[in-house]
Amino acid sequence: MSEFQRLDSDDPDILSAYQAETEGQYFKAIEYYKKVIERDPQRGIVYKHCGNVYYRIGDLDQAVKYLEKAVELLPQFPTARYELALAYYRQVRIRKAIETMKTVLELDPNFLMARYWLGILNYHYGHLREAREHYKAVIEKNPNFYIAYHHLGVTNLRLGNYEEAVDNFTKIIEKTPDSAAAYALLGDAYLYLGKKYEAKLAYRKALELDPLDRKAQRQLELLDEFKDVTF
Repeated sequence: MSEFQRLDSDDPDILSAYQAETEGQYFKAIEYYKKVIERDPQRGIVYKHCGNVYYRIGDLDQAVKYLEKAVELLPQFPTARYELALAYYRQVRIRKAIETMKTVLELDPNFLMARYWLGILNYHYGHLREAREHYKAVIEKNPNFYIAYHHLGVTNLRLGNYEEAVDNFTKIIEKTPDSAAAYALLGDAYLYLGKKYEAKLAYRKALELDPLDRKAQRQLELLDEFKDVTF
């Protein structure tokens, strides 16, 4: 019987753990998962679930401990590696998170969230070009993955690809015209290109959508020399 078939069995402790999680009783769920592990230390999927509960309550050391054991016992199970990579990230072990997330794609090249997170991880690690390529790959696979356009645009701003950043933020606005953040960043891209009129229009729209956007307000104040422009 496979690991996963056994998980779906009528093990009372596993069922009790699921119920405790549903009710938000996370420490109780951990107790039940540990009972299963005590009876069967090779049950990798239960380590995975236990690690996820620890992750949910913010105990990252224990989350990593259990997720590492899950990966050891389930080497071909990509989601265990994915969850471990995210736990490493929360520990600010960025390089280790990147290497682990790469193995997710080796097991499942179509795991789009792993690709997306590789963009985020590489961005935080300072590998902006690698981050850019991952975001572009996500968008190519799923053009409706709008947050990837946001991260791609921010990365392009950092890289000096201002025209491409304009395209990225414009794409977001086409799909979600009430995104104040996209308008504010579009204003930044236009400003870097020296297009002050377009920048002011974008910042105005950002402030219209979000009157508490202090950055857009400051940028408008910096562009105050355009008082003669009619909007």
